[in-house]
Amino acid sequence: MWAELRALGPVPDDLLEDAAAVAEETMVRVSQHVSRLAAALPELGWVSSDRMVRPHQPPTDSDNALVDSLVERVGGLPLSLEACLRHVGEVWFAGDCDLLFLTHHQEPAPTTVPPGPDFPDPLCLGNAYHLAYELEQLDQGDDLTFPLAPDELRKANLSGGTHDVRLPSLHADVELHGVAGRPGITLVEYLRESIAWGGFPGWSFEPELAPEALITLRTHPDF
Repeated sequence: MWAELRALGPVPDDLLEDAAAVAEETMVRVSQHVSRLAAALPELGWVSSDRMVRPHQPPTDSDNALVDSLVERVGGLPLSLEACLRHVGEVWFAGDCDLLFLTHHQEPAPTTVPPGPDFPDPLCLGNAYHLAYELEQLDQGDDLTFPLAPDELRKANLSGGTHDVRLPSLHADVELHGVAGRPGITLVEYLRESIAWGGFPGWSFEPELAPEALITLRTHPDF
């Protein structure tokens, strides 16, 4: 279904309602998976790299009201991103966990570059308030590159960049730029890969080296 929606380019008006419904259902399911992982991580001894940020902060009514205004201010959000802001919210799986081989704040920094086993790429997503903040930094008339998440380097406590989406867009899905080893990957594709790997899709590049505890988090995505 998503391949067909992406092939449309800008979504025609007569298909907009159906395409939006697909995006909504997709992100409802993503949110359910994220909630499961967020509850399981602390049980494995995971500790957030930012003690002020919970692993998952679902959207509130105020988030959704803000999204309504952002759609107008940006000039169009891709359906996948809009639904993600409305149903998934903020996600922050970056941190340390011995059982998951996450020791970025305890041991010497990796000397390799992503992708690879030193960079599990824990799932992180900004919410509507992150997008609103980025809008405030723009000069009038500029297009927006929205840093949806830190990149693999920054998640590993190194100097790096971001995973970005370029706005405005009237497409069903949107390319997520800056993901190491995954040129052209879209938001939905990235979330599918991330959920399949228990929130740590970087292990897909070296599956034979993945920690045994990751088995308890992995699943077959239903979206």
